[in-house]
Amino acid sequence: MKALFFDLDGTVTDINRRETEVIFDTVSHFGLSTSKSRVKQLICETASYVDVFKELGFELTEDARHYWNSAFIQRYDLSVVRRGVKSTLKTLCKKYLLVCVTSRETLSEVFRELTFLRINYLFNHVVTREVAAKHFALASLPFSPFQEHRKKLYECALSIAKCTSSNAVVIGDMPRELKPARDLGIATIGLVLNKAREKELRETSDFLISSITQLQNVLPRLNSRNVNV
Repeated sequence: MKALFFDLDGTVTDINRRETEVIFDTVSHFGLSTSKSRVKQLICETASYVDVFKELGFELTEDARHYWNSAFIQRYDLSVVRRGVKSTLKTLCKKYLLVCVTSRETLSEVFRELTFLRINYLFNHVVTREVAAKHFALASLPFSPFQEHRKKLYECALSIAKCTSSNAVVIGDMPRELKPARDLGIATIGLVLNKAREKELRETSDFLISSITQLQNVLPRLNSRNVNV
């Protein structure tokens, strides 16, 4: 195994408070009355932020999506590095190439956040939609369809890391982020932090963990391809 591709939001960082504040801000801005406690509860009970909006009875229009995205980018100060991530990445970077792969658009916004969190130096590369678009000489890489852009991100990461799908691993907390990697033949490790996602994560992961610290035990098993699904 040569390279490890880490998802950012939810995997490397805990974004629960950030999502709560931004979703609450978004629905309030567009006139829907709710409470932060209700939003926080739905984040724990649903599979994604889209489902939270649905449960609140809020239509995620293009304007609302743009507002939510802008607000999310601005509130990077509310994200925190998950417990055990720094020490684990410090150990893993001695043996593997570490790449942060995220569906965020610009490299500058992600690098600003990683620097704020003091973990920027732990990643050899950062791949965003902007980075992938430039790599493939595209004018842009739209967020939708999600599966298509995510596949491009992994293809870009493989190229930048100079490795093949057989010697890379993707670590993420969302099933829809792992499926495109699996379709490319990349091994996947699902981080289970939300019971609402566990079933789908089991279907899209070669291995499940409940903490990033468990990677040091799981990776040797993937290395030998002794995978228990």
